[in-house]
Amino acid sequence: MKPVTVESNLIDAAEFARLLSVSKPTIWRLREAGKLPTSIALTSQCIRWRREIVLEWINAGCPVLAENASQVA
Repeated sequence: MKPVTVESNLIDAAEFARLLSVSKPTIWRLREAGKLPTSIALTSQCIRWRREIVLEWINAGCPVLAENASQVA
């Protein structure tokens, strides 16, 4: 019997980095610069993003988000 894989609704920095073909440090720099969709802090050391929102953002061409526009110069 094949193992069942369940895709989580939340992704971590490593998965986000794979989706963008960048490194994890780049994800953290982009997050600090306000250039990524809003993240969810499950704990101070456990940051996640909603998969659906990230995929929509990527499919839209990774635009600067209105919620973050004031942070990006």
